[in-house]
Amino acid sequence: MNCPYCKIASMGSVASGEVEVDRCRTCGAAWFDPGEIRELTQGRLPPEEDAGPVADPSPPAKEEKGAAIRLAWREASGLSCPRCGDPLRPVDFQLTGVPVFRCGGCGGMLVSRRSAEALSARFKFQRDHAQLYESLGASMAEEVRDRMNRRLGPDVGEVRAGEIPLPVLVPLADDASSGSRPPLVMYGILLLTVLLYLLARIGVGGMGGLPVRLALPSGTGFSGVPKFALLLTPFLNGGIVPLTVGCLFLFVLGDNVEDRLGRVPFLLLYLFCGAVAGAVHVLWGKAGMPAALGSAGAVAGVLGAYLVFFPDVPIEMYGMGRVTTVPAYLFACAWAVAAFLWGWGPGPLSNLLNPAPYGLAGNLAGFAAGALGAVLYRSVE
Repeated sequence: MNCPYCKIASMGSVASGEVEVDRCRTCGAAWFDPGEIRELTQGRLPPEEDAGPVADPSPPAKEEKGAAIRLAWREASGLSCPRCGDPLRPVDFQLTGVPVFRCGGCGGMLVSRRSAEALSARFKFQRDHAQLYESLGASMAEEVRDRMNRRLGPDVGEVRAGEIPLPVLVPLADDASSGSRPPLVMYGILLLTVLLYLLARIGVGGMGGLPVRLALPSGTGFSGVPKFALLLTPFLNGGIVPLTVGCLFLFVLGDNVEDRLGRVPFLLLYLFCGAVAGAVHVLWGKAGMPAALGSAGAVAGVLGAYLVFFPDVPIEMYGMGRVTTVPAYLFACAWAVAAFLWGWGPGPLSNLLNPAPYGLAGNLAGFAAGALGAVLYRSVE
């Protein structure tokens, strides 16, 4: 079998427990079929003998977190699966900061010599200290429980979502390569959204009352809802925070989705996802939720499409008070958690940051519409 790094038939079988793992005799890279990487993490893969120079240009561990993943993403263009020939994509293995390359076709994983040594050392430490981790986790859980009891009392009762700190999560940058043409539709949507917000705040030409007239009521049905409101509300915002968050989602993720889909399909997808999110909020929104405005449902659709097209691209994000870099699929999971927490209902913090939010059902509907649209597009392209 050819080594993806060396491009020659230098991969040989190595016995590891009850399975055989393929390892390159030249550079030391290892290929793991689905499920076999546990041989490495559980310490059963034997050490290599007389391996040559390391063919892995990953940065040293002392560099900033996420640098290895970003470099690995750039290297992936020259790597293909030795089993099925599909392209290999880099992933952060179990959030350890160590990159491995995964095949989307057969599910196998390529691990360079340096990454294999890093994973072996890290998981050896975890195996050796498993009992200590278990005791520490139990102690921390007990301490947290005691603090909550001292603060709130042993019978806490119901805690409303608006009474606990809620996450604000936004993407700051991504590592997907820029497209060959400028994302004019994305820029146009951003410009129109900001312009309408400023005009509504100033009140030029009666624009001040437009957001109130077009806001989508929650769970009341379409009786009394103005025509074309579903298409216009994604461009109107109830505050500076939802405007900023929506623009960041669109600016960071929208250019790559537009490049993949094309300008007209991207515009149609954006409008469609916003309309679906708004319709679900009107029909099945939670009673008592505020009327909805903003691009949350439409940009949720952009995130859904981005997840389909670029699931492993690193995204630099701000959340829970810190900046970190995670793959796109983990960012989508974090967004879903945030949408779930915000979707419980209005509260003091949510009223302050976003007085006109979409409910949980609307956000999830927009996300699902974007993901489904991307899947359909990819199936026919």
